[in-house]
Amino acid sequence: MDTFTLNPSASTAPEISVDSEVASISDSDSSDEISLANKSSCENLRFRPSHHHLSLPELKRSASVSSLSSYASTSPGTPTRNNKTSLLTEENLLALGESGALAHNWYSCGGGSIHADGRWFKDEQGRTCMLRGVNLCGNSKLPTKPDGSSHLIEGFFDHRNVSFVGRPFPLEDVHEHFSRLRTWGLTFVRLLVPWEALEHAGPGIYDEEFIDYLINVINEMPRYGIKCFIDPHQDCWSRFSGGSGAPGWTFEVAGLNLEEFKATGAAYVHNTHHSPGEPPLPMVWPTNYTKLASSTMFTLFWGGDVFAPETKYEGINVKDFLQEKYINCYKYLAKRIQHLDAVMGFELMNEPHPGYIGLSNLLQYDAGATLVFGDSPNALQSFALGAGIPQEIEVWVRSWPFPTRKQTTRIVNTECKSAWINNQCIWQQHGVWGIDTNTLKPKVLIKDYFMKHPKTGDKLNFYKDFYLPFVNKYSEAIQSVRSDYYVFVEPLPNEPPPKWTPEDHHKNLIYAPHWYDLKSLFTKTFDGMITHDVQRLTRGAQHIVSATYFGISGAKKNYFGQVRNIIKDGLKNVGNKPCVIGECGIPMDINDKKAFETGDYTHHSNFLDAVLGAMEKNLVNFTLWNYNPLNDNIHGDHWYGEDFSIYSPPPFKTCMPTTPPASVTSINVTNEATVSILNNGSPSKLKSRVKGTLKIQTFQNSSSKDQTDQIFQDASEEENPLSSEIYVECENTMDQMSPTSPTSPFDLNPWQLEQDQEESHHAGGRVLDAVLRPYAAKIAGIPHTMIFNLKTKEFTFKFTNYPASQRIENADALIVAPETEIYIPSYHYKKLNLDIRVSDGDWRYVKSRQTLYWRVKDWMTEGVEHTIRIRGTENTATVLSETSGSIECTDINKKDIMKIDERPVNTKWILGAILILIVAILPFNMYWWLLPGMWRTDNIELNNVTFIVD
Repeated sequence: MDTFTLNPSASTAPEISVDSEVASISDSDSSDEISLANKSSCENLRFRPSHHHLSLPELKRSASVSSLSSYASTSPGTPTRNNKTSLLTEENLLALGESGALAHNWYSCGGGSIHADGRWFKDEQGRTCMLRGVNLCGNSKLPTKPDGSSHLIEGFFDHRNVSFVGRPFPLEDVHEHFSRLRTWGLTFVRLLVPWEALEHAGPGIYDEEFIDYLINVINEMPRYGIKCFIDPHQDCWSRFSGGSGAPGWTFEVAGLNLEEFKATGAAYVHNTHHSPGEPPLPMVWPTNYTKLASSTMFTLFWGGDVFAPETKYEGINVKDFLQEKYINCYKYLAKRIQHLDAVMGFELMNEPHPGYIGLSNLLQYDAGATLVFGDSPNALQSFALGAGIPQEIEVWVRSWPFPTRKQTTRIVNTECKSAWINNQCIWQQHGVWGIDTNTLKPKVLIKDYFMKHPKTGDKLNFYKDFYLPFVNKYSEAIQSVRSDYYVFVEPLPNEPPPKWTPEDHHKNLIYAPHWYDLKSLFTKTFDGMITHDVQRLTRGAQHIVSATYFGISGAKKNYFGQVRNIIKDGLKNVGNKPCVIGECGIPMDINDKKAFETGDYTHHSNFLDAVLGAMEKNLVNFTLWNYNPLNDNIHGDHWYGEDFSIYSPPPFKTCMPTTPPASVTSINVTNEATVSILNNGSPSKLKSRVKGTLKIQTFQNSSSKDQTDQIFQDASEEENPLSSEIYVECENTMDQMSPTSPTSPFDLNPWQLEQDQEESHHAGGRVLDAVLRPYAAKIAGIPHTMIFNLKTKEFTFKFTNYPASQRIENADALIVAPETEIYIPSYHYKKLNLDIRVSDGDWRYVKSRQTLYWRVKDWMTEGVEHTIRIRGTENTATVLSETSGSIECTDINKKDIMKIDERPVNTKWILGAILILIVAILPFNMYWWLLPGMWRTDNIELNNVTFIVD
């Protein structure tokens, strides 16, 4: 029996015995692919890879792997280095992968505890955790009663009598959606809980029914390996000012009449500005940030005591009242859910906005820094309109080569309506503007009112004077409930975060910014020819040519650089803390929704692959925007025409058993069992019936919820359900869908679904080829490189050993490395043979768990790098090189791993480049595709762009 030393550099290391026998895997293990341990010593004491894919008929593993792994001592109790007793002995050491853990299950990592350690999350075994998941979800912005879809108006203004019970989805659909997210490897959830959902009835009156419902939903997450954090989501302050978030009564606190926002131009609200059936103007909702209602509310929330000291409610300044209610609301929710292990913490606020604070020109918004689109009053005109004074305002439309241009003007508020309950504008009251006695027109009285303290004259900084003090108060309140709660913070969108000082709150703080391709977001287009670095333009680039990239490779380089800058800014200004990209994704209705008609989602795949590739190469945690069970091809995510969901329910939602024909044996199937297989089972109006023979999985005693829960408790040990054939009639939800448009290229009719539950989860998935990607979830070291090539299905991952200062407690007493766990989606690899090669160590791939387990050999020597490369091939032949009775693979070639596909230059891309060069002489600020009022210019020196021609 051959031996080798665990760590050649350690003279006291014991000799480890490796069993040279190999044993065949039984039929019950046919889902595993397991490496064979090298039985011989290697030159220069380096452990050479001895692992190669074996096709299933030849699948074997070493007896040592099936028992204690190749690193376990054959002598129980043998002391390890430094003569410490091993924490893992022959009696308690599990074989590789025998824990049954899923890579993406966050409760199989030593109790489910995840903590921050510097810039990384780590589990209780000291492994680095890479978290990825979804926002759950877009429809949570909207109440269920009355139906809050933004195009509907019935009951809209009765803002106190609403309910969000049923968001993000009905309780009976929890298993369907959570098991789908588990199958997709997306088990980190940003859970949207708008302020309105909790406190809509009035200040201090909490919706206990909704909180109870929310607890029931969150309580199910551990069964599916899901962790979450609470997102107090808002857009443009509230649904009533053209977004989502705050309760309607907050406007009453400020003295605003929300029913007059349309007449006074105080907000663009979908359901009050468009006729039924008419789609909203794309990307108009962000312009609300510059309009009276939203800007006023944010200004009062952050700085009402400074800018509107005379505006009070119940005897206290409006700022203090609003902040107190906001903080107390989420503190109360924290108390109610503090017993739930799934919740990691609370976000501060989604995409905060300063309102008027910092606005230097009340007569004009900078078109190079603000989205000027649609009705575009300046700040003074907004004040006047709200006070009942008609104004002739500019109307801007889309254009090229400029994003928007002024088209015309129109007079607004001809009825002289007031947006104020008492007909008194608080900004006029505080002397910001008034009426010129000569012209009888409104005029600015204090042009820099929102830039300095009105009393002291001191220059103000939004972050230092308003944002960070609120971060401190909010964080202390949340962590007073549970000290281990994390607080997720983000700056103003597309801005670097402020500099955290030692006096600011640092405890359990997570940097959680957002990132999108803003040009594609605004235009809803992507063809892979040209992309632009909007981030660079907003930070001082002089010409668009300096921020232009060509081809798919160029897009990948562009996106990688933007995400890299976000992470660097966070580490520099917030500190050495983990980063979570709270939102990223793509619009699914790009290119005039052509893919909905043709089924060709090539541009979507290329687009999303570039986005997610940037996340992976930057080794950052992220949550996709979004997973929305309410999505359809007509109304998208049912909020202002947005359509980002990676899931859209397939047309065939509910199939009920009917009397079978004589040729089919009748069986008894409960409705619950049928619904559990065919998506969510929500009832819908019958439009058409489709008959067919359908294999449905049913469960004995399926009426028992407890037994059904037990069946699905662990993905690795699901019981095989009984299968039978019945004759069904299916209700079709085409009334919610475009009659000629597929939901996605992955839709499957119920009778097309395989009995494999995993296949049924893919029905309704959108752009799954780009969404479902292998990733290292739990890593026994520091991640270094993670790359997935969507076209070749090749995945490469590298990590390095921890430095001695970061080594886990008692690491010297462990005789084997903790397992690195990698999620391997069967969606891509189920029908492929895997060629798995590692630089060192043992691996085991369990297909049914979609998990690859990997233990490296030398995990103690500081700085040692380990590499794994996974390739899928349709070739069933496996080439093996046998040396001295062992099965070896060739060394991994670094150049081969990092090789980038190069394709010939396409003529149309060259022509596009020429066009860009022609218009590049124009000033950069005319080229703008930005969201409203969110951006400011910082003089940050950046390197020149490199053009990439595909």
